[in-house]
Amino acid sequence: MTKVGKHPIIPAFFKCLCVIRHKSLRIIAVQVVLTGAISLPLMMFLGEKSGASAALGGSVGVFSALAYVARSTMVRGRTPRDWLQAQYAGERFKFLVTVILFSAVFALYRPLKVPEFFLTYIATLLAYFAALLMD
Repeated sequence: MTKVGKHPIIPAFFKCLCVIRHKSLRIIAVQVVLTGAISLPLMMFLGEKSGASAALGGSVGVFSALAYVARSTMVRGRTPRDWLQAQYAGERFKFLVTVILFSAVFALYRPLKVPEFFLTYIATLLAYFAALLMD
């Protein structure tokens, strides 16, 4: 193992960080696929507004998950407490992004079809449970 300065644990830390990001991005990829799998048929069979509403709902789920990954992987230390604090910060940031995106969609997209919007948003949340089965 290569040592970086006095801390041989740093390379292991970065390897762990890459694994976390890889698994998180795999979940986000599942969310993107679910969004497309729901919004495209809705667009074909129920119209453009239904498909766009579904795509917006999925996008809220995907972008909030990306916000969580971006913030929670910014660990400012090596102790378990530092990792836990990063997870809390990631959850706070995800919540903030979700509220902002919900507000933006409801304020800016007037022809929103609410059932389709929430159907796809909830489907992206179910991707977390599917991720438990992927390992």
